[in-house]
Amino acid sequence: EGRCPVGLKRVSLAEIQRAVQHCVLAHDPSVASAVIAPTEGRAAAHDRLNIYLHGYVSRLTDILRNDYSGLATLVGEAKFSELAEAYIAAYPSHEFNARWYGASLADFLRGTAPDSEGQAAAEMASLDWAIGLCFDAADDISVTPDDLQSVAPDQWPTLRFALSRSLERRGFAWNVGDIRRAIDRSEPLPALCPLPDHQAWVVSRVDTKIFHRAVPPDEAVALDTIAAQGNLADVCERLCEMRPAESVVPRVVELLQGWIASHWLARVYTAP
Repeated sequence: EGRCPVGLKRVSLAEIQRAVQHCVLAHDPSVASAVIAPTEGRAAAHDRLNIYLHGYVSRLTDILRNDYSGLATLVGEAKFSELAEAYIAAYPSHEFNARWYGASLADFLRGTAPDSEGQAAAEMASLDWAIGLCFDAADDISVTPDDLQSVAPDQWPTLRFALSRSLERRGFAWNVGDIRRAIDRSEPLPALCPLPDHQAWVVSRVDTKIFHRAVPPDEAVALDTIAAQGNLADVCERLCEMRPAESVVPRVVELLQGWIASHWLARVYTAP
């Protein structure tokens, strides 16, 4: 128990804890100062509470920096600290697991930084988060070429696939994917610039190694069709809208081979 500095009223530990929590989450030490007894010869209650307040912001900033290393490199340390502090003020932590604290950072940047560089930062944050989700995703047993060899020819049009749970799809208007790749490889960073066309990217994992690359428009459409539980006939129909009909089947075969080699497919099954 404690007592108020101006009287002898006793205050329960739970009340003190709630007041300190309010101080930290609301950046308002006034309530806690009223229930924290002064200590003669030491720092004032307000100053002692600020230690917890700044420590809270510092620890969450470290968590965000770990989850968003690409963003931190893109905008620089000083700017990243400003963004993190603004995010922490807008999104007080309610997570028991700090891993998920930064889940809304990309959306926060989109809403609070409408300028073009802010949108590029939001895209980098989205890619950073996708890489983390990909790494944390549950393992799947990947489809192999042998799984397809037993499929009867008349069943191929009705084949459907489940994508790996580690697969993450993103779309970018800026070259953040190339920048993140350069960061990962410790190469000189390309200048930030808008892309001539919106670009689809896929983040995937093989064992514990993360890969991310741009995918051409027809591959993106094929993946989206499969993700929507479309079958191979649906994929071919969509690709016929994008390329000559005679090239569709060879292209689908090429895509399937690449997806199997990259462990993007977790299951194959037939359905009408």
